[in-house]
Amino acid sequence: MVRKYETAVIFDGSLPEEAVAKEQKKFEEYLSENYEFHNTEAWGKKDLAYEIDRKRTGYYFLFIFSGEGNINEVITDKFKLDEKVIRTMTVLYEEYKKKDITEDGARDLNNKEEE
Repeated sequence: MVRKYETAVIFDGSLPEEAVAKEQKKFEEYLSENYEFHNTEAWGKKDLAYEIDRKRTGYYFLFIFSGEGNINEVITDKFKLDEKVIRTMTVLYEEYKKKDITEDGARDLNNKEEE
């Protein structure tokens, strides 16, 4: 079954922006070649919540794509040895309807329609 996924990737914050753009393009090309790639959200350079491998900052990206199979293992295995990638996390993509979001931005779980 084809499902929609999102992969959050944190690239090393000490990389120059040109190198980060090259890594982003490499990741997008891999997803396009192997899955149905939808889009990328670049969140920019941010401080990490805690130090990872002696690094305090990272470039955050969210890649959205569709595919089938054991996506999480494949993505993790593909990029865990890349020293420019600090962390990856792949989860199922959920599209929230506007009516599911309360005024303060929290998701109203009691208002979810039956599917």
